[in-house]
Amino acid sequence: MERVLADLTGDADAFAEALAGRTARVFRPAGWPAGLPRAAELEAVLNSGLLRVPYVEMVQDGTVLAPERFCTARTVAGRHEDGWADPGRIAALLAEGVTLLLPQLDQWYAPVRALAAGLALRLGRRTEAFCFATAAGGRGLKVHRDDADVLVVQLAGEKEWTVHHPPADGHWQPGLAPAPGPVALHTVLTPGQALYVPRGAPHAATGRQGLSVHLSFTVREPGTERLHTTLGEYLTATPLDTGLPERPLPEDELLATAAELLRRSRERLAELTPQDLLRLARGPLPNPTPGS
Repeated sequence: MERVLADLTGDADAFAEALAGRTARVFRPAGWPAGLPRAAELEAVLNSGLLRVPYVEMVQDGTVLAPERFCTARTVAGRHEDGWADPGRIAALLAEGVTLLLPQLDQWYAPVRALAAGLALRLGRRTEAFCFATAAGGRGLKVHRDDADVLVVQLAGEKEWTVHHPPADGHWQPGLAPAPGPVALHTVLTPGQALYVPRGAPHAATGRQGLSVHLSFTVREPGTERLHTTLGEYLTATPLDTGLPERPLPEDELLATAAELLRRSRERLAELTPQDLLRLARGPLPNPTPGS
């Protein structure tokens, strides 16, 4: 797992530099990255008959299509079940310029789960994976910002990317970016190549030659809300000592209990550094596998 970042980018130190500087950058490894699936392998998963909403979506102009447009119903063990991916319908929609999205591959596809886990452990941040397939000329999402740093890895075809400069401060929202500002990088990715898109940087991608397929590894970074939530979780992680009354009744007893809880919280907070809080907020991370 230690080599995942080096395999995907060809230069782990250069990626770390781009990440720290929040600078969009293209990476061109010498060969096909170890453990990276080919597009045909993901196509086999799609055709297996087991893929189902919400692990498959179709997106057009930023709008997720209704499942009945690309899914079918089945009777399984006597039960009527909706939402099964229909490869025929999906292929027809792809030909019309609709984008196929396979969300959260790290949750259900073992080879990609291993890559995402390796990145998470190397970077110390939660990492998820999404797969996008787009026909030539297709664009699933308009220019938008993601609330994560993104490492894009091209699997098949070509995809044209335009990345704008990231925001200068923390006062921004993820979503559509109708006024994206100056362009920081414009490039075309071919199979095996990678692109780093900084958190919050407006960007858009358009399929070029053939069916374009890429993986997006989203590297999550906590915001203020997540830090605040983590702080609350930290303060309540230790169960109350039995020395406190479980249900204080008179007001003086309630006040005494409140004072004691505040005292203990202050003591616990005194042990917590900003670095500790950030580390906790960046988790939870996957458990390292033996030998990794």
